[in-house]
Amino acid sequence: MYVYNGKLAYYNYAKDECITIVFPAGFALEDPVCAYWQWTEDAKGNKKANECQLGTISSVAKTEGVYKFVLSFSYYYFEGSVSADLNAVTVMMREPRGFSSSIQTTLQAQLSDVCCVPSTEVFTGKLNFLDYAVDEMITLVIPNGIADGEPVGMYWEWTKDGQGRPKQNHCVNSTFRGVVTTGGETKGTFDDGYYTYQAVILSDDQHATLHMRNPVDDRVLDVNMEHTDFRQAHAKKALIIRYGTGTDNGIFLVREMLTKHLGFDTDDVEMLYFNDEPKGKPAVRSDGQAAPTASNFKAKFTRLIVGARGTGDVRFVYVDTHGTIYPNPDGSGEPDGIDEGWTMAEDDDGTRKEIVYDNWLAQAINTNLKVGVNLTILTSSCMGGGMLDTQTATAGVLLAGCHETQFNVKSLRTKDGMVDPWMYAIVSVIKNQVKRKRGVPTYVALFDDAKKYIKAQLDAGAIGEKYKGPSPNELEPIARGQVSNTSHQDPQLVFYDGYFDPDAERFLFPFVGPRAGNAEGESARFPKDQYPHGGEL
Repeated sequence: MYVYNGKLAYYNYAKDECITIVFPAGFALEDPVCAYWQWTEDAKGNKKANECQLGTISSVAKTEGVYKFVLSFSYYYFEGSVSADLNAVTVMMREPRGFSSSIQTTLQAQLSDVCCVPSTEVFTGKLNFLDYAVDEMITLVIPNGIADGEPVGMYWEWTKDGQGRPKQNHCVNSTFRGVVTTGGETKGTFDDGYYTYQAVILSDDQHATLHMRNPVDDRVLDVNMEHTDFRQAHAKKALIIRYGTGTDNGIFLVREMLTKHLGFDTDDVEMLYFNDEPKGKPAVRSDGQAAPTASNFKAKFTRLIVGARGTGDVRFVYVDTHGTIYPNPDGSGEPDGIDEGWTMAEDDDGTRKEIVYDNWLAQAINTNLKVGVNLTILTSSCMGGGMLDTQTATAGVLLAGCHETQFNVKSLRTKDGMVDPWMYAIVSVIKNQVKRKRGVPTYVALFDDAKKYIKAQLDAGAIGEKYKGPSPNELEPIARGQVSNTSHQDPQLVFYDGYFDPDAERFLFPFVGPRAGNAEGESARFPKDQYPHGGEL
């Protein structure tokens, strides 16, 4: 995560205006980037209009020791480079008609963190403070959440500073203290050595209030701010469903992973679940959410993938339901004549069940998903490894908690209660990347690290006896024991090798491969196809 601040000159539209550029994840291809500045007067004649540009790094190159990039936004783009010590970026603003800023501008580093997980949040608003700041854009940058000791940055331009100098940038780089959470609101205090500030993130996570205290007269100025960062590009969207597997908080842990560390906006994560599923009685919904019915899932899944625009978009689905198998008498399914499905509710009270079959899933994907979209499906279901159709070229990546001949069990004892080991392993790997100041892992690294996490929990005795863990030889998964009601669990990573390179593409990031996102090539299944074996070269 890197934040840079400087001055922007762009014809008469931006005359010596404060600009802040935020790189939430770093400088890699397809990483998100946000630029914030204020127009002196925009093309419609509006004075001091805030401008928030949300985009990605669309091109990178290293020539003669200089790391160059192109930052692409909805209309404007910036060509630039970053210094070898990362202390400055130099950019030139351009637009499609060929116009560009008359000079390059150099922005200085304000905040930096070697952690490349996109956890950064940005809020913007307008600052009015006597004659010193008149309708000036203010940008609040929170790299890693509001917590004691965590960094915070805030940037604006004085209309005229205390010494009478016009258009002076003011950069606050500090840390939070006195953090409290009450009524869904999180408050944190910081200062710049003169002014004291309190940032309040409201319960909807879309708005914030900044309290600015003047030490001279103890006056408090309130600034209303809106969430305006890469999440509002709405390139990443998700659907989460839980039915029939208990009411643990696993689905909420997944949502937190998406919104806190992987760049999903809260409004772009839709959830279908029951709050309570009493045996023999109608299920209960108390959060205003839709029921986890098969019809709801089909409609919302279809809408989710139809809305993906193509390369650059990411779609994620987490399914926490029972899995099932069924014979396919017409011979159109798997070689063994058995197909798989997810068990969901048939009605809104959850008393009847309905199956969503893998054939339906494949048809929906092949009919509606545009080329280039990253579609990733995570499932905790029994027999989950068979839910991505490998008989026809189907786009998507499947991360399943077990092979299609095995069942899964929520048997990991944690501070969050008894949860699914596979889901919890995925979430824990991402959290550990943040803690260890690393980036988002590739799919292979995530797959391998999640399996290692599960093994460590097994060795520590934290997983119940019905969950037997990996087979002695994970290349030959041992089927579930019908009599003993126990099962091994061999996680599966399933995809078409023409769809993406799991060693290169990062988890829930836009694809960077030139042909990634095409449902072509040969079906691949890890761990079976992960390494050469049996005499293969």
